[in-house]
Amino acid sequence: MTLPARPALQYRWQLREDNGKPVLVYYGLRNPPRHTRSVLEVAPELAEEIAALDGGRALSALPESLTGHPGFASLVEEGVIVDAASVRQPATPERRQQCVRCINDDHLIPGLEFDANGLCAFCQCYEQAERAGGSAGPQNFITEEELLAAARTNTRSRFDVMVLCTGGKDSTYLLWFLAKKLGLRVLAAAWNMPYTNDACRENLRRAVGLLPSVELIERTLPWDMIRQAMREQFAAVGVPCLCPTVAHVLFFPVAVEERIPFIMQGVEEVQLAVFSYVMSELKAPGQAAGKAVKVPARSQREMTLDFFGMVADAPEPRSPYAMTAEFLQYQRSVRRCLAPLYHRLDRILEAARRDPDLIVPELRRLKTNEAYSTWREVGELIRKEMAWEMPPEHKGMLHTSCRLEPVKDHCQFMRFGNMRSTFFPQSIVEVSAGIYFGLISREEGLAELEHLGYHGEPAPLAPLLDDLGLQERSLEEHGEMRFSLCNGKGRAR
Repeated sequence: MTLPARPALQYRWQLREDNGKPVLVYYGLRNPPRHTRSVLEVAPELAEEIAALDGGRALSALPESLTGHPGFASLVEEGVIVDAASVRQPATPERRQQCVRCINDDHLIPGLEFDANGLCAFCQCYEQAERAGGSAGPQNFITEEELLAAARTNTRSRFDVMVLCTGGKDSTYLLWFLAKKLGLRVLAAAWNMPYTNDACRENLRRAVGLLPSVELIERTLPWDMIRQAMREQFAAVGVPCLCPTVAHVLFFPVAVEERIPFIMQGVEEVQLAVFSYVMSELKAPGQAAGKAVKVPARSQREMTLDFFGMVADAPEPRSPYAMTAEFLQYQRSVRRCLAPLYHRLDRILEAARRDPDLIVPELRRLKTNEAYSTWREVGELIRKEMAWEMPPEHKGMLHTSCRLEPVKDHCQFMRFGNMRSTFFPQSIVEVSAGIYFGLISREEGLAELEHLGYHGEPAPLAPLLDDLGLQERSLEEHGEMRFSLCNGKGRAR
């Protein structure tokens, strides 16, 4: 190993503190197999010297206590400390690298790495997952045959499945698939969130009117409660969103009380791609590393209880910089904001853990990469079969139901760019996964990208801040919130 002549920290590595210990954190995605090594411990005696490495001093001018330390050599081997000439420069809209297969780029996702052929680290992870076969990805898929077989023997409930609905593309397709194609008895459950597109509210009502086997239940929350919760979410985790957690909290108890066998929601595989194929700490030990480690198979009941247990009582992240940290913090924050909603869910989970014979609805999903064929074909099908209409202000097929999607995009983009979070901007990653898995063409993906909230302050942001009573002064007083938004200061470089 050759030590760098003028050592510097590679772009997007930052020295942080984790539980009182110094760590180096990477704000980006490294090429596999290093994609999970984004938080590295640093010997305390080296921390200050490493943080100061900027290529301004020759290796010979650095103290032997640093350059002779095995921790220094390890960071050079990892590619964290490099020669100043090898430090990557921040990308710009005019000068950026874009994946040869999808549309991920290192301007919208700073710190994104590419292999020698120009394939981004996300696509490399998906390739790795495909080679792993059935050991990768969500384990709660359900087939048509399984749904129909369960319905034939379902005598304990007047419903075969509950669908969490918004009137968007995915949940409308799910209603059609389950109620019309398969002929199942469906309970459609909708949380009437104030920022749901009016067009999608109408889509849901038309869908129910066209499907006589479907019953609809809706829940609302007081505007004062929602308003305060969104303010607190903004301050705590940098985004105002409460969905879909509120729907999980409101409707899982209903499914239990109605003894419904399954709960399904319109979440595509591409929306889970990062959790399934990149955030490998969510998988079984040894699975991500490709080792042949045998782990006991978990039942669908256990996986469902694990999921709703996390919704009810998400653990404190083991590190605030782990890739899963923001997801867990989001769940914890919603719980703090809306604690009174959780009483029924808590009681049911406690009873289910105490009594292994208590029947629990299983949280299941379709293999949308297979069922959909393409987003365009799904859109054509639901327009024809369900009289579905695209919201007039929406231009793409991703996340069609909420008016605040561009605000979420923008906040995630700003937080990630400013190294306030290791959580990737979701929408570009989801569109790119759609390209990788064949749901849209690269050209269609580029068109989708133009309408995401990454290209300046989104139009819904100012009205939202007015709704929530957040003006410039209160933003500055809201701690984390001011780092979520441009606020006239742009992104860190």
